[in-house]
Amino acid sequence: MTQEQLIRQLRKLREVEPSHDWVIFTKKRIFATEPEIKKTPSLLSFLPLFRYKLAFAPIISVLIIIGLFGFAENTVPGDLLFSVKQMTETAQVAFSSQAEKPRTHLMLVNKRLEELSRIAENNQVRNLDPAIKAFQASIAQATKDLIEMESTGSEDPMIIKEIVAETQKMTENKQKVESVLGTIIGDTEELDNAILQLKRQTASYLIADLSQRTLPEEDVELLNEAKQDFEEGEYDKALEKMWLLSNK
Repeated sequence: MTQEQLIRQLRKLREVEPSHDWVIFTKKRIFATEPEIKKTPSLLSFLPLFRYKLAFAPIISVLIIIGLFGFAENTVPGDLLFSVKQMTETAQVAFSSQAEKPRTHLMLVNKRLEELSRIAENNQVRNLDPAIKAFQASIAQATKDLIEMESTGSEDPMIIKEIVAETQKMTENKQKVESVLGTIIGDTEELDNAILQLKRQTASYLIADLSQRTLPEEDVELLNEAKQDFEEGEYDKALEKMWLLSNK
């Protein structure tokens, strides 16, 4: 093929146009974007959120516990959360000194009586039997503490005075509850004996203490009357007169 013939063939090729379908296909191939690759979130991507929740977990736990103890304070024996209330009371006894434990247990006895009174007023029949059993358990422990206190011979008049006040309150509350229920809620013979000995011990301490003081003439007369009551076994009368002298 001569040079002139080759040039003529090339000119013919320039006049050849591609098909419409081929043009569209080629454009799509050239301008097509790369397919998006979906990434599966890894465990590390959740780590900051996880750490954030862990940081507040102790605070949330404390708030929940405080809420439980606060709500449990209003419960009575037989309720679901009453055991939580008893946990706080156990801790209260544990943190009391040996000399203060009788008073603490007597305070718990009075709480049981207050609960019994609420149960009776609201006619909560379902809670009555658990409440009576809880009272009997508390009063048994209080009696044990009072007997031990008598045997050890505690010499703190202030603590004894507070214990006597709690026992007097307990006696009044117990009588009120029994009048509402129409029944005795516990055999208190052993407790009555322990309280009697406690009052005797308290009166003895107060007489000894007041006898060492310089008292006005009218107070000396009242003290002598208290001594006479004590010798006759009238400990309540003796204590009443000595409270008057002690609080002047």
